[in-house]
Amino acid sequence: MHAFLIVSAEAQAVAADWKGASAAARASGSHALIVDVTGLTAPAFLPERGQDAPLIYLRSRDLERDLPAMMGAAPHGIVLPRCEGARDVMRLGARLAVEEAIQGLADGATRILALIETARGALALHTLADAGERLVGIAWDAESVRAEIGVPTSRDRDGGLKPPFAQVRSLVLLAAAAARVAAIDTACPPESDLAREVEAARSDGFEAKLVFEPDHARFVIALGGPAPAPSTDN
Repeated sequence: MHAFLIVSAEAQAVAADWKGASAAARASGSHALIVDVTGLTAPAFLPERGQDAPLIYLRSRDLERDLPAMMGAAPHGIVLPRCEGARDVMRLGARLAVEEAIQGLADGATRILALIETARGALALHTLADAGERLVGIAWDAESVRAEIGVPTSRDRDGGLKPPFAQVRSLVLLAAAAARVAAIDTACPPESDLAREVEAARSDGFEAKLVFEPDHARFVIALGGPAPAPSTDN
């Protein structure tokens, strides 16, 4: 199983030794880094590219403003936050084509990782089966969905997902299978049983899991067993 390590904008802004933090992220063995560049003039956590380097996906809460600068870094892909269907993916794909031409990048080189964070996005997951070749993965964020629904927790007393969130998770898995892209499970909350979460993701068919810490990334890789060949390598 692969780990997608999220590097927050806050971590980049306050890190005294961002080169060391970048090295730690790379050493975690993560398949990919999701680097949040919202409000930053330039992303600090971009490790050197190389054969064993993680894939780089850039994320911003304001793509309209930040996409040109993000494309200047020539990332492997762009995270589409609050994705609410195939139209959102296609719209971003059209913008990427323009930016690739401006930056001198190969047409279609930049991939899209759809992030499901809303109820509307969950209900539109079936449309992603026809979202186009740029789409390489579908991830979901239980905490964002919880905040939109307006409930205090997404978990039941035993630590499992409550029915609405379990349904979203299942729909993500089905949509990814239909689209033939990677299914990426939500990150574990601090109080959850990481081993249980990773085993459930692996046995249910997810190719990867979102994580916030390098140590968690190593745990996911070690416990998750051999990872299937991910669609995000395309």
